[in-house]
Amino acid sequence: MPTRRPPAAAGEALPAPSGADSDDADLELDRLLLGANVQGEAASLLYSSLPVILSTTTQLLIMVPLMSAVGGLGRIALASMNLVSIYSGLAGMAPLSGLAMALDSLCSQAYTAASDRRLLGLYLQRVLVAVAVTLVAIYPLWWNAQPIYRHLGVPEEIAQATGRMLRLYFFGVAGMFVYECLKSYLFAQGIRRFAPLAQAICLPASWLCIWLFVSNPGTSMGFLGIPCVIIVTAAGFNLVTLVFISRVDGHQCWGGWSRAALVGLGPVFKLGAAGSAITFFESVSLHMIDIGVLFLDASSMAAQAILSTILTGAWFLGAGFAVATCNRVGNLLGAGQPNRALLAVYTALGLAVAVFVPLTVALAIHGRAVAGIFTSDPEVVDIICSHMAWPAMGSAVQGISMAASGVLRGQGRQALTARIRMAAFVCISVPMSALAVAVFRWGLAGLWFSYVAGALLAMCAQVYVVLATDWSKEMELCRRRLSDHDIAARSRELEDHETPRILP
Repeated sequence: MPTRRPPAAAGEALPAPSGADSDDADLELDRLLLGANVQGEAASLLYSSLPVILSTTTQLLIMVPLMSAVGGLGRIALASMNLVSIYSGLAGMAPLSGLAMALDSLCSQAYTAASDRRLLGLYLQRVLVAVAVTLVAIYPLWWNAQPIYRHLGVPEEIAQATGRMLRLYFFGVAGMFVYECLKSYLFAQGIRRFAPLAQAICLPASWLCIWLFVSNPGTSMGFLGIPCVIIVTAAGFNLVTLVFISRVDGHQCWGGWSRAALVGLGPVFKLGAAGSAITFFESVSLHMIDIGVLFLDASSMAAQAILSTILTGAWFLGAGFAVATCNRVGNLLGAGQPNRALLAVYTALGLAVAVFVPLTVALAIHGRAVAGIFTSDPEVVDIICSHMAWPAMGSAVQGISMAASGVLRGQGRQALTARIRMAAFVCISVPMSALAVAVFRWGLAGLWFSYVAGALLAMCAQVYVVLATDWSKEMELCRRRLSDHDIAARSRELEDHETPRILP
């Protein structure tokens, strides 16, 4: 058995893993925006964010070829896949992603502020317990999706295909969220090299499964091959990541299974509920378009499935950047460096503009070429091209908004983000959708206009809140959270007895 460093005891310094932040002093405010400091922070943020973005785009690198393969199965399969995306977003991603966001906040601050870094392992266990409880609670909604879609007036053939897919798709979504938790645990420690390793091993296997289960006529399972691809892929990523933690790096912050993970779940669910609200309103805003398209023809439904996939691709890029920003801000707050945290915010917002605005221009210019990747149906391609400007604009707004959201997540202020998203949805998106569709008869374009308007309001509000933050106050709040009874109780437990390790 290979030799490993023992876990850090309370008060013992833990050597920083590869890629960890090496800054040891805060900046003076009058030197904050000096060219060298900005350049150094940009380099640091890019160095830390690129592997995170690469890892976060895992689902994009799976869904794009999968959607292309599904397009070969016909309009019914494309329309059903769109409904699966709606359902998994509202009944899967919304309740589960909040817990992953909570783990981002807790672990990023604890890694630099806690005297015993095995607290990260305890947080991971608590979030996994919360994920398990949530999965048990929501599975009946997935099992009974078919009658729900029938009640909404979805054609019988599409409703049946969607319901059968969702019963299996659930397990793939569950597996991917376990992987998200493992990623949060490692990223908070500055460990990033596992992500390209996992992708190098698992993505080719996933593409092979797409060919076997969906594309190849001799082995295709039809639309049921779609959830099978996701299940196999999730199992592969979890297995590779667990082996990495056990044999390479990341085990230092794991203190073994503990009964303490079954108590103190309140703060986890509280942070998770706020994060879930963020994802819920974000998903509802987007899927409101998908729901409106249910009352249009099959070609419009197929086109919307592809337009939604394009915006989702930009969302994954923004989500990866948000995680990297969250970890950077949380680590700096935990280390007691509020001015460096402020510099990180300026840099993150600037990088978001530099990345997502050119992406918007590229999508707007090359809309027909992008549509041709997904389908060869000329009617569907024409619909996509006439509406491509909306997901293009939405990509830029969403990307900048998610960078600001990552800052607020690093502060542990998910509840504020949730209130902003709710206000934008209730006050802007819903009323404008009703006007655009029912009064002005703008159809699909009206639905997209309403979404972009609401997202723009949310972006502006979040950027304002971030720029108006009192960073010294946030640092004190961070220290207060990490000096509560939770750390004391965990330290006493570790001093009394060494808990067994799940990983060898």
